[in-house]
Amino acid sequence: MDVIFEPQRGGPFSIEVGFFDTVSEIKEKVHKYHGIPINKQTLVFHGQVLQDDKDVEYCEILQNSRIQLLVTPETDQKPQVNVEQSSHSKKVLLRIKIPSNQTLVPLEMDMSDTVLHLKEKIHLIEPVPVKRLVLQSNGVELQDHQSLHECELKYNSEISVNVKPSPSGSGSKGGSTGLKKLRVIVVTKCGTKKIPIEVNPLDNVGEIRKELQDLQQEYQFHLPQEGYFFIHKQNVMDDDRSFRWNHVKQGDTIEIFNGTVTSGS
Repeated sequence: MDVIFEPQRGGPFSIEVGFFDTVSEIKEKVHKYHGIPINKQTLVFHGQVLQDDKDVEYCEILQNSRIQLLVTPETDQKPQVNVEQSSHSKKVLLRIKIPSNQTLVPLEMDMSDTVLHLKEKIHLIEPVPVKRLVLQSNGVELQDHQSLHECELKYNSEISVNVKPSPSGSGSKGGSTGLKKLRVIVVTKCGTKKIPIEVNPLDNVGEIRKELQDLQQEYQFHLPQEGYFFIHKQNVMDDDRSFRWNHVKQGDTIEIFNGTVTSGS
């Protein structure tokens, strides 16, 4: 039977799987036909992370079931340089240093792309208005009209991202964005408890773990001792990304699920 995979980037694709194929064997097929390393894959079906030792029957995967494919980004590996391309059209992998992220985000661009186009790509990762983004490389500010080739960027060049204060921002805090806090509802397993929490949109999702720890006694709930992760609108949330990056909005619900999201080792 055919199963449809929905990656974070790029269009969906289908792969034929057997009724008794394990999740591990499915990942091998994804690697075989689409080149995605097995240890970089996380498969999510109906909001649940699929465990490698479970099979299709156990997971209740049927014909044309849609499975989310999360791919852990490559942060340290250097891609092979395509020496056949000209210096103006070849691809370049940049490492983007975003304020709300603790890790450098890899982003592939074309050397002929402009800095403005790069900002637009960064906007998709961190939803801050393009006009407020300031990019620097080696302490030098990059101008919108310049091409990446003119900026003399190379493979693995590090780009620092800064955010200009909002012209109309009246935030009393000295933060760089003056963004209003989001009020979200965290729901424990089976919806037994609903805990309201205020978060900063640019804070990493992992920050609410500390607050939940402190609120256990007040709301009389227990966090799973074996570990847990968060689901927002049936998407697994990345602890090391901001609430904005995870598309969390005012009044949204975040669910707690037992277990851990494994990216392979």
